[in-house]
Amino acid sequence: MGLVDSFGATVLMERHLFALIDTDPEIEDPFSRIPENASFLVHEGSVVVASVLEDQMARVRVELWDSPPDASPGDAFRSMGEAALVSFDSEQVQLVNLMREPAGDEYELADAGPYQVRVWVGPQEEDPEEELETYRLFERFVIQLWR
Repeated sequence: MGLVDSFGATVLMERHLFALIDTDPEIEDPFSRIPENASFLVHEGSVVVASVLEDQMARVRVELWDSPPDASPGDAFRSMGEAALVSFDSEQVQLVNLMREPAGDEYELADAGPYQVRVWVGPQEEDPEEELETYRLFERFVIQLWR
């Protein structure tokens, strides 16, 4: 029991936001409801995350577990809230920015249906290699899903 799989992407966060969404086109706009900064919100096939940084290139990893994760993804990470229930009925999920532009490929889940989700955020870091000053500060996020 434990970590089964993971995938990740760098997501352009505009106005503090990004989301992990069910790719079913029938689902409501994931950004129709917005969480408070430094938290996440689950609704109709989406997990919307709000950072304290307004514009950044967030580094996001999604982890799939076969049981509840027993620890945080690292000492420097803090939980953004209590675990919540989200349903991904199409079995296809993807990380997207505020304009619903994909960040990376679609990922196929093993099963459709409800998953428990918890979101973690790491401390703000600086990328000295980043040419655009706007995107120099970034955060790492980990989204953990389990059944």
